Amino acid sequence: ASGRLDRGPVGKTARQKLRGLVGSLPDALGNTPMSLEDLSYLAQIIGSVGVILSLVFVGLQISHNTAALQRDEHNSTMAQWTVIRMAVAQSREMAELMTAGLHGERTLDAAERLRLEQFLAEPVWAGFHIWDRTQRGVFPKGTFEQTAGALLNVVLSTPRGRDWWRGAKTVGFLPAFVADL
Repeated sequence: ASGRLDRGPVGKTARQKLRGLVGSLPDALGNTPMSLEDLSYLAQIIGSVGVILSLVFVGLQISHNTAALQRDEHNSTMAQWTVIRMAVAQSREMAELMTAGLHGERTLDAAERLRLEQFLAEPVWAGFHIWDRTQRGVFPKGTFEQTAGALLNVVLSTPRGRDWWRGAKTVGFLPAFVADL
């Protein structure tokens, strides 16, 4: 019964007609006609090239996306440091507290000590984020040492900075960060 369905008006099956059409097509070099098997191989090659091109495209998109995420991380870090810098730059009182307080030039009352300690925590915390992003490969190697690490060493080598760091480094900071700082 199925043989009858395949037969066309001239008595050939549909499969034979298709072979006749395909067989009359020249191969890629223009030589002998291509068989169904040859066409199948050609289709596989074309499909493989398509998959490879798709993977290259996806790889490029991931690369561009990674670069954008790294740029966002840099911008976020810069925003953290800007808040700290502006707090000192816009407030004479804070600038005096930082200079006189860190160097022990005057005695600080309890409220001033608390303000100084809270203020010291901010750049160290921001520095920790630069260190962490450098460790994870978001920032290039050496970023922490050349930026936040160098600045924090200056601040934490002052008399009151050193005293504060002695206690603060054991609370809330990873030992590897403390060692690198």
